[in-house]
Amino acid sequence: MKKNYLLLCFVAIILGAGIFISCNHDDNEDEYLPVSPVVLDVTQVPYAKLSDYHFFDGGELKELSPSYKVLPYRPASELFTDYAHKKRFVWMPQGTKATFNGNDNTLEFPVGAVLIKNFYYDDVLPDHTTKIIETRILIKKREPQYNDDGDEINSGWEPYVYIWNDEQTEAFLDTEQQGVFVPVSFMHNGQQKDAFYKIPADTECRTCHKINLNETLNGEIVIPVGVKPQNLNYVYDYGTSQRNQLEKWVAEGYLENNIPATILSTVDYNDTSKPLELRARSYMDINCAHCHRQGGHCDYVNVRFNFSNSDPETVGICATPLFNVDNLPYVINAGDAANSEIIHRISSTDGSVMMPFIGRSIVHEEGVQLMTDWINSMQNHCN
Repeated sequence: MKKNYLLLCFVAIILGAGIFISCNHDDNEDEYLPVSPVVLDVTQVPYAKLSDYHFFDGGELKELSPSYKVLPYRPASELFTDYAHKKRFVWMPQGTKATFNGNDNTLEFPVGAVLIKNFYYDDVLPDHTTKIIETRILIKKREPQYNDDGDEINSGWEPYVYIWNDEQTEAFLDTEQQGVFVPVSFMHNGQQKDAFYKIPADTECRTCHKINLNETLNGEIVIPVGVKPQNLNYVYDYGTSQRNQLEKWVAEGYLENNIPATILSTVDYNDTSKPLELRARSYMDINCAHCHRQGGHCDYVNVRFNFSNSDPETVGICATPLFNVDNLPYVINAGDAANSEIIHRISSTDGSVMMPFIGRSIVHEEGVQLMTDWINSMQNHCN
């Protein structure tokens, strides 16, 4: 029996199919437990190559086939990044899980948790191929740290960027951290698009992922953006099954089972079956709210675009802009999109005007149309 057991363990290791066998043996019982092949030592990361983590297995790295316990996820609405597609995954050390901290707050993750986001294009010209540009990962390297007043001064999260080679065989850690422009031409809805995709510098990663809830502190903490219950509370297609993502995380052992029965949730802003206002507010939340929120990079501007904000004025409706851009009277001029600051900014590629001011080089035409339709549908004119 013992010889057969050892042989099985040896074969399992040799096969390396992404699910390893725990070869713990005692005289009374054989235990065969699946173990994730992911390699992550928080004292040693970041590793030099994306493949060093073993997040993906079952073929070529570019296939992004997740290893055991590397779970795909997607927020209901996605940040626009020059029309790049994204594949997102989460992994946590065995026996750890995240906890609920409010509908529109990032989940509280354990040390060792990793969020993985791959940016790629389909139908890249001239050969109509798929090209992965970069992989960004956030690693929870340590427990949060606090000062003597109880203010959080370090969240424990650290961002790292991996740049894919032209052969699409590997992604390498960006050690320069200065940012890289990648020209890319691709087809979108039957039309050619040309973008100067920006792989962000370290400071640019932190611009979107930072928050400072205490104005007296110097410096900010880094937090994830999209992994909020309001964004994950919908049915996701996992390929072999479809399930609400929060329920899936609980079943996977990645989330405490204390989620409230009712969650005010965002929707996919591309889904025209949803109410127009709900789609527009979801668009603003994922594209604007990470900066335009308390403690965010644009905290000094008195607008709050987070989905849970129900105050029309701080959402921007009939609110006077902080800066005079072409003499536009309001951030959102109810019933008059053409004279709304927000439309002017999201329609621009001028670096001194455009919003968001990083993360894109071309205009999100569908997003502009969505926001235009919503503003023009408003009945209560500001005048």
